[in-house]
Amino acid sequence: MSAPANSQSGISLMETMIALFVVALLATAGGLMLTQSLRSARLIEERGTQARELQTALAVLRDDFAAFVDRPSRADASADLPTRFEGQPVRFDGRIVTFIRNGWANPANQPRGDLQRVEYRFDDGALVRRSWSSPDAGPGTAIADQILLAGLEEISVHYGREESWRPDWIVSATAVEAPLPDKIQMVFTFGDEDTLTAKFRIGLRE
Repeated sequence: MSAPANSQSGISLMETMIALFVVALLATAGGLMLTQSLRSARLIEERGTQARELQTALAVLRDDFAAFVDRPSRADASADLPTRFEGQPVRFDGRIVTFIRNGWANPANQPRGDLQRVEYRFDDGALVRRSWSSPDAGPGTAIADQILLAGLEEISVHYGREESWRPDWIVSATAVEAPLPDKIQMVFTFGDEDTLTAKFRIGLRE
């Protein structure tokens, strides 16, 4: 990789990310691919915290998408019709992708199953993970928001199956024979024209 055209010396965020991720990527080959166009060289001490946040965010995304299960859901009784998978570009309300995942840990042995409704959003420059305490959410269902990445200028998303990609992929509950995506690509744009492209496999645990 050629050195960025920058008068500063040091280690770029991507080089930091490679150092942080190399073991994890080798251990989860096929679940996550990273490409980048990060042109601004910054010292590790300036971007180390952000690199760790990015590492955590990508791990959460990878785990959620890998744990996808084909189960219809909707936010509440007044919402749109149930969907098996709802993926689109960033909407006017910030929504990006919504689905059900399994394997939700329950260390406190609460009276619930292991299915969880998950939604990713882009709100005020942040990637937000929203989750519901029940896969069939109602008016009283608890909702938790977790900011995974802040300081983003843009998120672009594409959904794919085999060799085809498209900007949206919505499968209603009644479309029982409709194919589901098997991968998702998310491009995160930071400041200074830094971008990171991450491709995740969907449903690896099914």
